[in-house]
Amino acid sequence: MAYGTGVARGMLVTLRHVFRPAITVNYPEQQREVPVRARTNLLWFEERCTGCSTCAQACPDGCILVQTSPRADGSLNIDRYEIDFRICMYCGLCTEACPYQAIQSGGRYDDAVYLFESMYRDRQALTREAQAYLHGTDGRYPNGQTQAMNPLRTSMPTARSRVPVAGAGGGFGPQRLPGKLDPEV
Repeated sequence: MAYGTGVARGMLVTLRHVFRPAITVNYPEQQREVPVRARTNLLWFEERCTGCSTCAQACPDGCILVQTSPRADGSLNIDRYEIDFRICMYCGLCTEACPYQAIQSGGRYDDAVYLFESMYRDRQALTREAQAYLHGTDGRYPNGQTQAMNPLRTSMPTARSRVPVAGAGGGFGPQRLPGKLDPEV
């Protein structure tokens, strides 16, 4: 075994990569685009939520709190909606459980804070973040859809739902949602 072969192989790897373009990004000035299916910060869209609390039931950590009260028409009024990001493990089970896609992952990924208590977000803070995201993306949700592509209809009626059931025009909702690569209708 000859001494120095490890050093020579290391130098060959270095020389191969010297002439390639850099893949680094100057972070504060430039930001990478977050992939559609990335499990980043959660966004809660209040206009899509019916208060069914399936997201809270699916959460293994119990970091989502939903408190509702019944309305006169039988639907649910959302009194409290809070997410404790201090204990959230960003597993995405709440996003899969929501039949109306009211909670989606794909928000900002720079969620570092100085105060640990500021990672507990209530309804107002969650709504502010979701509206800022929609404003920054021209009304496009994190899954790549717009409100016109994914209307608030479902082929799966739930109890006390504010969302009308889809008619004979085709299945909306969790059964068939157009993806980002599907042609726009």
